[in-house]
Amino acid sequence: MILFTKVEIVRGRRFKTQADIDRYISQGYGQGEGPQYLPWLRVQDVPSKGRSRKVQGTKVDRLHHLLSDVEFACFLTLEFSEQVIDIREQFPLFPTEQAIDIANQLGIRYPLYRGTQLHFVMTTDFLVTLQAADGTRYLAARSVKTESDLLPSSELKRTIEKLELEKALLQVQGVHDWKLVTEKTMGATLIENLIWLRKGKALERHLLKPDTQSQFIHALEFYANKERTLASVIRASATSTHIPYTDGILLFKYLVLNKNICFDITNQELKLTGFCPLLTASNMPVSKVLKAA
Repeated sequence: MILFTKVEIVRGRRFKTQADIDRYISQGYGQGEGPQYLPWLRVQDVPSKGRSRKVQGTKVDRLHHLLSDVEFACFLTLEFSEQVIDIREQFPLFPTEQAIDIANQLGIRYPLYRGTQLHFVMTTDFLVTLQAADGTRYLAARSVKTESDLLPSSELKRTIEKLELEKALLQVQGVHDWKLVTEKTMGATLIENLIWLRKGKALERHLLKPDTQSQFIHALEFYANKERTLASVIRASATSTHIPYTDGILLFKYLVLNKNICFDITNQELKLTGFCPLLTASNMPVSKVLKAA
């Protein structure tokens, strides 16, 4: 089970008139890139069951507004991907005349804000910028649902209609790489591993030294085997590197997240009390860790 800390919900913005939407556009919501991006919806703007959270990005230096557990899980996989260079959550798809025409062509009733005749500003959960091996950059969209959202119910037809409309609106904007993501498509082991790796404080300066990291990596490779627990391997490697065991845990997490230490993260569960997976060092110099993250 994945458990997260509840976030207190404060008063958010209202969406009652076109003037409201125009005002939020003028204030920069849903615009910008990288650290300057401002999500169209924030945690405090959306009714929550207590599972929303603001998460500091490691790839993009800003707070990300994530509205559910499965969004948080998807965010972690996007941050871990080497192809992803920018993540824009809650990206708006404004109800232009073209958008409404597309809905009509698809036979889909365009959503309205509750209690109004105002066309709803649909959002895609994640608009990401990807970089291909040849350096080419392109946009992709990821819509996030739980598996339970897709079970037969009175709401399923409408859910599918909105996903079809979202995909169509993105395509006319030139975003052709669209995928539906659930906790099942990501995989429970990958999600749990990334959550565990993300926990912990930032590294202190002495752990950022390339010599310390290189020595620790070599020790991990030497001690790692399936007959020892992960805790035992980290403890032995920390002792060999002359750092405390607790620092060893933090450094191990850091090096895995930054791809300096590799293993089958999608299929092998990381637990301190469990057997240590096969660990291999990447060819990436530790001095380039931050640039590659």
